[in-house]
Amino acid sequence: MKKILTFTSLLASAALLSAQNKIDQTTIDRTTTTPPQSLSSGGGSGAGVSASDSGAQRPVFLNTNLLTAFAGFDGSITYRSNPLTLPGDMKQAKTGIWQNSFSGGASLSPIDTDVAVVTPFFGGGWTMSDYLNDNLSTLNDYASSAYALLMIQHESGWGFRGGVSYANVRNNDTDSEDYSEFYPNIGAMTTYSLNADTLAIIDFSWGYHLSKSDSLLGGNTQSLNNWDAAFSYSLRHTYGDFVITPNYRLGYKRFTEAGTINDGRKDVMHTLSIRADYPIADNLKLSANTSYSRRNSSGGAGTDYKNFDAGATISLNVNF
Repeated sequence: MKKILTFTSLLASAALLSAQNKIDQTTIDRTTTTPPQSLSSGGGSGAGVSASDSGAQRPVFLNTNLLTAFAGFDGSITYRSNPLTLPGDMKQAKTGIWQNSFSGGASLSPIDTDVAVVTPFFGGGWTMSDYLNDNLSTLNDYASSAYALLMIQHESGWGFRGGVSYANVRNNDTDSEDYSEFYPNIGAMTTYSLNADTLAIIDFSWGYHLSKSDSLLGGNTQSLNNWDAAFSYSLRHTYGDFVITPNYRLGYKRFTEAGTINDGRKDVMHTLSIRADYPIADNLKLSANTSYSRRNSSGGAGTDYKNFDAGATISLNVNF
């Protein structure tokens, strides 16, 4: 009986602390980047790594096709310790999450200048999320997205990008919109080799989330609008057929809507992760990943929380 009361209190707190959303959508990274399948340099034993693997090196030979299309499917199973992003030990809320994702898009013919190559990208995707904890089944949702992006590969080795994305999240049970946003953003990335098998990747991004979400007690549906900035550092290491990528990401958000429940809110997020990729075939790979996140929030309806994820993904990516 005590456990039932505790979990009932937990869900009530989640409604208040998450405010507009059943899942805190502000914790999801929606930075617009080039699709990984369009940047792949192939795999296999002893493949090694280079700056071109991350898309940051100016290519010597250009793709002369007017349009290059790509498509992908990801199927993943993830254990998540704190899906409601609440403080404390959320034992009753721990869950597995099954996700299926489909994506597709195209790049236009690159534009070669004296000092850089500019490539337009556009695309979209659809993701279904199924929470395996029966107590959280009302959180099941599906999300659709679309983006347009310009990727600028400069001869200095820096890659610059600018784009806008749209995301829409709908609840499975009610078929109602929980969250939507437009997200104009820019970024910069550079790489350098540590040795023949290890590439370091530095990435910066900045953008503004123009959102619409469920209101609480008549609250403002734009209360999740925020500026964000992020820095990440990754190492991409080849070990035989495996590609192992540890990553640290530092994110900062400042919410902008005065007079709402998030007035004055600021979030700082630290995330450590590691991923191992293994190529099953030319376009098929199996990945295992784990991550630990910690958010420190001040002001507004934000809460401090910690979360641990661990899971596996199978990915199919093809170019046309």
